[in-house]
Amino acid sequence: MEERLVEIIVYLLKEFRHKQQAQNYTKLSEELLSQGYTTDEISLAFKWIANFWQDRSIEEDEFKYLERSARILHDVERLVINPEAYGYLLEMRHLGLLSDMDVESVIDRALSMGTATITIDDIKSIVASIIFGLESKHNSWEGFVFPKGSNTIH
Repeated sequence: MEERLVEIIVYLLKEFRHKQQAQNYTKLSEELLSQGYTTDEISLAFKWIANFWQDRSIEEDEFKYLERSARILHDVERLVINPEAYGYLLEMRHLGLLSDMDVESVIDRALSMGTATITIDDIKSIVASIIFGLESKHNSWEGFVFPKGSNTIH
């Protein structure tokens, strides 16, 4: 579900970027409906975009690349992350969905997956988990050794 929402969000952001004037949201919704997305998914994507841009701010300790710079993959990273997946990641940064720190997190998580090749679908899953705040669930060790909510040892 999260990946479908990311697809809608990417589509909408591309439309917003290419057409500088006010958007006809009804027409965009109809186009998305014709592509097989549900009304709920489309509505949620519009709400997410509105909240995202309203809440977006750069923290003091977060680094930022120069405006026209691009992250170049190390040789080892290039062996694992295929060009289409890397292109998708750069597009997410260009659209403003990912910060420079988020791009680094995606690359780190992709490399830690332990697979021989990282595909665009792998990157989409990681991006979805980051932009929807799901990464904290995946990185949590709570419940791994002890049952969730219990730190008591008997």
